[in-house]
Amino acid sequence: MKRLITFYVLALFLIVTVGCAKEDTPVTKSKVDTENENSHKNQLFYFGEGEHWFGTYTISKVKSSNFDSLYIQYITDRNASVDEQTSPKIGKIEYVLTIGDESKKSSFPLALKGIGNYHTASEVNAKIYDRISDAPDEITLEVKWLNHKETIKLTKQN
Repeated sequence: MKRLITFYVLALFLIVTVGCAKEDTPVTKSKVDTENENSHKNQLFYFGEGEHWFGTYTISKVKSSNFDSLYIQYITDRNASVDEQTSPKIGKIEYVLTIGDESKKSSFPLALKGIGNYHTASEVNAKIYDRISDAPDEITLEVKWLNHKETIKLTKQN
């Protein structure tokens, strides 16, 4: 038993002295840290809220591709009954996203998913089309549903 205790004390002593004897090494930035600092140059985020809808639009440059993502969410009273919150009462939607001179729009009426939202994404070769450097400070999202239409200004957040 004494040998076991002596062994543990000696091992602890060696660990502490070896750990304390090592010189401090300077901390340098890793490639990941540098990439994270520059990531804001490779990402854009837009947000806007209207009376009935809110939307987000993101653009991310990853390697040689630009990925974009549009999210449209119906704003409902979460304190209302489940029946009042369901998306069938909203019906299908159509959208037009206007970015400068360019427009993206739905090809046909789209059903909402989950909690009354719609999401779409795409990928484009960044060498052919650089969406990030040409991005305006504000874009427009128009949502049509039933006999209603709402236009939302999405503002660049970064």
